Amino acid sequence: MVGLDAFFLLFAWLLLWTPSANANTEKIIFSVPDSPNSALESVIDGSKFNVIGLLSPAESPEKLLLRTELPREFPSESAPHGIDSWVHLKGLKPGARYEVRICWAATTPSDFWLSVHSPHDHKYNSDVYLKISAIADYYTTNATLMDRPEPVLVDIILDEFLLGVLPRSLLNVGLFIVVVAGVAWYAGSKVVQWLDVITTKGLKDKVA
Repeated sequence: MVGLDAFFLLFAWLLLWTPSANANTEKIIFSVPDSPNSALESVIDGSKFNVIGLLSPAESPEKLLLRTELPREFPSESAPHGIDSWVHLKGLKPGARYEVRICWAATTPSDFWLSVHSPHDHKYNSDVYLKISAIADYYTTNATLMDRPEPVLVDIILDEFLLGVLPRSLLNVGLFIVVVAGVAWYAGSKVVQWLDVITTKGLKDKVA
């Protein structure tokens, strides 16, 4: 039974991590302010920077993923984390917990820093802004690419936590693991019963 359980758990683990084989991922988890007094520590003025896109669970499922190209550069003293890009996270549930993931191809080596900020508004709202800082993380003999790195294509995904524990997008994976574990337990118990019958019969034959 232990062997079967280990096999099924390993199988489920491999399925869970399959997406990460195709892309690198960076993420940040945060809770949405539910009152003016519980605003995020990093407060910014949203009118002072350009927003590259919008993620909003209140509008449609399509607004939970943003595919875009982000500018990047090599780190410097004035910009150790490269170039900043901003995404508006709109229509979030006050007090709810969310995760934002950014995924990019392993063929475009990059590093990202993510942070979430409350807007500096006179009127309270639960909208926040995601800051993505991107640097190029490669070396090449191509002088042009070393002088001016090309933008990196990324997927930016907004994911709400269910009951504050499990990201919604992993619900199907979680259910799959539960089903597999149940099947493994049932199959394992049957195998143990079968082995027990064989062992008992063998002992009786020896005694006889």
